[in-house]
Amino acid sequence: MPESYRKCSHCKGTGKCRACHGSGRLGLQKGKACASCYPHGSGNCANCRGTGGFDATGKPANKSDE
Repeated sequence: MPESYRKCSHCKGTGKCRACHGSGRLGLQKGKACASCYPHGSGNCANCRGTGGFDATGKPANKSDE
């Protein structure tokens, strides 16, 4: 049976936003929340919602949720 979990291609399985590297803040704009996160300023990857990957149905899921 093929593996039912695949890593997120945006964050490479880390679950962290690529723009702010998980901090939720933008480095050049003091006090501004990152708009690339989901939800904004959370530090979570917008593609996988911070879980790091997807289950067999394509929904965001942790590897331990199999």
